[in-house]
Amino acid sequence: MYLLTFFLIFLSYPLMFLMVTIFLFGPLNMYLGYRAYRGTVAQRPLLGIGGKLWAARALLAATASFALQYYMVATGYKA
Repeated sequence: MYLLTFFLIFLSYPLMFLMVTIFLFGPLNMYLGYRAYRGTVAQRPLLGIGGKLWAARALLAATASFALQYYMVATGYKA
């Protein structure tokens, strides 16, 4: 799940001109990142705070990427 999430994050930047990839890949990336996080936490229930943050890296990267792309579109297309 981690590799798929990061692959879709990096794929969404060159395809950002299509506009639909932001609103399609953004929530999909966050969902896949959440699934990866929950899978890691379920396999290792005794993770500490640092381990849980490391497990959430795909979710955090997907959320930050979606926010950045939305910001770029919102500021770039003002009429």
